[in-house]
Amino acid sequence: MMRRFCSPQVAFGRALAAFGRGPVEAAHNPKESGVATLASTINIIEKIKSADIGVFPQRCVTVRNRNASCRRCAEACTSGAISLEDNNLVIDPDKCIGCGTCATRCPTCALEARRPNDMELQRAVMTAARANNNVAVIACREIVMAAEGLVDTAKVVGVECLGRVDESLISALAAAGVSKVVLVQGNCPRCDHAVGLTTAQEVAATANALMKAWGCPMETVLSQRFPKSCRSVQAKGYDESRRNFFFRAKDDAVDMARIAATEAVREELHMSEPEQPRYIKVMDDGTLPHFLPDRRERLLDNLAQLGDPTPGLIETRLWGHVIIDVDLCQSCQMCATFCPTGAIMKFEEGDQMGIDHFPGDCVKCRCCQDVCAHDALTISDEVFAEDLLTGAVERITMRGRDPHRFGSKKTQNTMRDVLGCDDIFDR
Repeated sequence: MMRRFCSPQVAFGRALAAFGRGPVEAAHNPKESGVATLASTINIIEKIKSADIGVFPQRCVTVRNRNASCRRCAEACTSGAISLEDNNLVIDPDKCIGCGTCATRCPTCALEARRPNDMELQRAVMTAARANNNVAVIACREIVMAAEGLVDTAKVVGVECLGRVDESLISALAAAGVSKVVLVQGNCPRCDHAVGLTTAQEVAATANALMKAWGCPMETVLSQRFPKSCRSVQAKGYDESRRNFFFRAKDDAVDMARIAATEAVREELHMSEPEQPRYIKVMDDGTLPHFLPDRRERLLDNLAQLGDPTPGLIETRLWGHVIIDVDLCQSCQMCATFCPTGAIMKFEEGDQMGIDHFPGDCVKCRCCQDVCAHDALTISDEVFAEDLLTGAVERITMRGRDPHRFGSKKTQNTMRDVLGCDDIFDR
């Protein structure tokens, strides 16, 4: 909730703090709970939206579930535009360099890189790879600037930070027949955006694990040098028209003019992005809306083009397998209520109830694990490779609900348990 003389950063911290409180604590401060807190959270998280980064708050697991522990965008932000203060998210859009690392780390694509967008980057990398004997070379800004005039810019794609690269891009290159992907890093230990290297390393490790499971010989490697094949053939300088560099405009005036021109064209053609709903509506089955991020769908499509995987378990940063201890489980099905992708779905058939788990749709956001009040649910990092494409489902049958806790008198029963008093009546 915004207050006078309160900066957006502080306001966002207060909003997230209130949003993360339990229901009892929030009840003592109604002005900072419920709809007001959700509105503040959405308003301030949208401040990171720019020509470089698109924001979809309803996809964010922290917005969907106040108990979610996900802070991956803040942990991965290379410039401090998204940071953590006392476990609260703080937004400073002026610091954003548009590198897209936050989008790579966000499991639900609540943040999306826009300049370049995924398709623009993919086309540029494929074009450069064809000019480089089918080897894709992607380099960070620092080393591109250091090698100015020494590399053939038709064979290299430059990005603000290697954290921009994700598995959907690498798998698309593999499906197109690219033989190798080289991620060229600068002097990361002294770089202000060094955290992006960690993301790039995790992406490369996941991509290589997937290629191995699918029997694809393509490898993704990190290097501190450009391949010899990328050496410049020009006597000096370089051809500006052949640059494949996606760097943020240095001149803010030019940057703003570009945005204004784009918006003017959109307005003239009566083009507008659909307004995002500000609040999440519960569906008829009592769950929040499900969606599978576009990047995940593209990744699965690309893997399908590579054929069938070798049977067995794989461990990556992308998928998880839900394990439920039925002895601890209270059959509330809240894991299915908050699952963003539908990887966990409710079922009730006759006298049986429980959940259906689809590992291929899991994005390992751990929202289900965070919402489980009895620690009955855990996420395994290992999944069967063949389950990712087949839509395999695991049915977990739960015990019938205790009518004392879930019946029409559940409020009375809960108050009796909390207060230790039997004289509670419903009027």
